[in-house]
Amino acid sequence: MRVYLVNAANDDTSATANDKTFPAAGVLSLASAVKLYRPDVEVYARDGQVYALENIFADIKCLKPDVVGISVLGTSYQNSLKIAEAAKNSGATTVFGNDHAAIMAKNILNSRDVVDYICIADAGEYPFLEILEFLEGRRKISEVSKLAYRTNQGITMNHGPEMPLAPNSTILDSIPTLDRTLYPQSHWNEYRDNYWQRYAKTHHGENVKGVDTINRARGCSRFKDACLFCGIADLSMRLSSPEMFWREVLTGMQQTNANIFYEAFDSMSSAPGWIRRLVVAKPKNAENARFFVYTQALETTRNLVELYKDLGVYRVNMGYESGDDNMLKRLKGPKDSVQQNKNASLMYRDSDIRIYGSLVLGGPGETHKTLQRSVDFARWAVDNDVIAAIEAQPLFPEMNARAGKWLMNPDLAISDSEKMGFSIRDRNLLFQMPSKYRSRDDQWFGDEIAKDWTEIFCNVSYDDLLNAAREIRSYAAKHGYAEGSGVSKEL
Repeated sequence: MRVYLVNAANDDTSATANDKTFPAAGVLSLASAVKLYRPDVEVYARDGQVYALENIFADIKCLKPDVVGISVLGTSYQNSLKIAEAAKNSGATTVFGNDHAAIMAKNILNSRDVVDYICIADAGEYPFLEILEFLEGRRKISEVSKLAYRTNQGITMNHGPEMPLAPNSTILDSIPTLDRTLYPQSHWNEYRDNYWQRYAKTHHGENVKGVDTINRARGCSRFKDACLFCGIADLSMRLSSPEMFWREVLTGMQQTNANIFYEAFDSMSSAPGWIRRLVVAKPKNAENARFFVYTQALETTRNLVELYKDLGVYRVNMGYESGDDNMLKRLKGPKDSVQQNKNASLMYRDSDIRIYGSLVLGGPGETHKTLQRSVDFARWAVDNDVIAAIEAQPLFPEMNARAGKWLMNPDLAISDSEKMGFSIRDRNLLFQMPSKYRSRDDQWFGDEIAKDWTEIFCNVSYDDLLNAAREIRSYAAKHGYAEGSGVSKEL
């Protein structure tokens, strides 16, 4: 059996500051699991961020893989469909995975014949191995965990465990370390070069030998009450042991010469005890490893900052979301505040840790005044040299986030608006949303759903949001900082 795994590139709708700077680890992890547990299978892995669509088509035509697995996000959906079509034309079985595919699985299977199966797992390594066994006739389809597929009765969704049972403190140890050699060396060269082009200023001339992505912890302290726009399906805390974390780092250092690592933990600050264990277990031959991690202002303390420094953290990803307190509380929670964001930012700056900040424009009840406060906050972050990069974009209501649930359940939206203290601008349009989007599989395409959200829930226009995002990005760029938006490269 021959397997081709690919991370689809964005559909020319995103220009985030991190574009093409860190490797997509998902398909690499799947490929590593296949190589380890199924050495009889010929496996290839490619990242569309740094590998042209035409090259992917050529690979499929030349290799004629039996299975093509595609990592699908909302921003890469159209390219994913193009790859699936090429795969079907070559006679391959197609498998979709990752967030957009898992969230929209039923709609995709109902409307896209080029997609055969969808892995709906958060950690898909073991379910994908089971898919291969099914395709070989060695396992019943009903025995494949976390699989969505067509039957004569409609779409069936299998559940079951994603990984072997283990304590949450070490459950991710069951995922093999990444085999970076499964990506071509050209991938790694381009990640490094793209990263240096955007972030040389952050390193004060320090040599960046290579960049890598690891994901040895998952979850967030807000798992019971996630941010309004958060579409992550599983925010429960799951960790690797410190030994496995450092094994992953050392493997990356050896295979790609990396000294910069992006740890894709949903919220590193939510596990200070784990960070402390990592610091204690840090091997001497990893002293030069530097880390970029997610963090939350609400959880930032001087002790946390000191732990980050001991670990080797040089940059954090922090969601500022808004420069207005009321908007921030609606977007995140009642305990969040603009002052906390400022205090945390200054603590990180004073410890020479810069911030990759993000702002979500167009929250419930957004007005011209609240929007201007976000612009002013972004200017404050630039003027006070707390950032390495900043992003600003209109809110996108993913279907499994609270925001998306409002669109599919207008009564819930009305009830929440009364609790939060804002007025719904267009109730008639709100009640059209379920019929408009319930069966759609391409919500990201054209930003249509974000425009509808703005018309319903904001007291400003979508153009106002885009103009504010442009102003923020322009101010950052003028002062030499990386900037981006998940909306449009023209934004």
